[in-house]
Amino acid sequence: MDYIIISCLITLLLIIPIISFILKWFQYKNCKYYKLTNNSYFSVLFNKGTNGEYKLYQNLNFFETIGCKFLFNLYIQRENGKTSEIDLIMFHHKGLFVFESKNYSGWIFGNENNKKWTQTLPIGYGESHKEHFYNPIMQNATHIRAIRKYIDDTIPIYSIIAFSDDCTLKNVTTRSNVIVTYYSDLQEKIISKLSEIKNYSMSKDLMDKTYNTLFEFTNADEYTKQQHLKNLR
Repeated sequence: MDYIIISCLITLLLIIPIISFILKWFQYKNCKYYKLTNNSYFSVLFNKGTNGEYKLYQNLNFFETIGCKFLFNLYIQRENGKTSEIDLIMFHHKGLFVFESKNYSGWIFGNENNKKWTQTLPIGYGESHKEHFYNPIMQNATHIRAIRKYIDDTIPIYSIIAFSDDCTLKNVTTRSNVIVTYYSDLQEKIISKLSEIKNYSMSKDLMDKTYNTLFEFTNADEYTKQQHLKNLR
């Protein structure tokens, strides 16, 4: 009898993760992120950048219920011939929200005016390792300038820098209207921002036109992606 109980428990322990994986896979296949990007579920699980984008979307999909639209992974050409890779744009009747996703861990330090920010990672025995990365506020400002060339100049654009909940924003200071926050706080922060916007409302026709214009920059070919990576080096 004990053997049968143990066998059943082992079977359950094996089956439950499989069922959980299948349910999450089906959920992913039916979400807007997959339909717009065609990224495989395995890339979401094992590619850090893609994983961060999907987590970003998961914390924003509430806004789909109130009529917002999303675009992911846009490659927009800039005046210098290089491209801006934009993680996500959310279209709301009060304007566009442009997101830069940072799926980082460790401690994050940065000032809005510093060209480089710092990621500090523990390596054990009280020691740490520091990595430097380009100021994401400046990075997203470049993205927004690239977008501006293609849309009606009356449309407000809001910059959002979203960090993974696996990191800690230790000493991050901003003076502008840029929002720097965690994935899990996005909904609250954006709702608060929307409540402040009183004097603008985009028509449905203009939103659809803007969406269709920027949609052309999604699903870039492999050459465009490789050239973008080459320019970053």
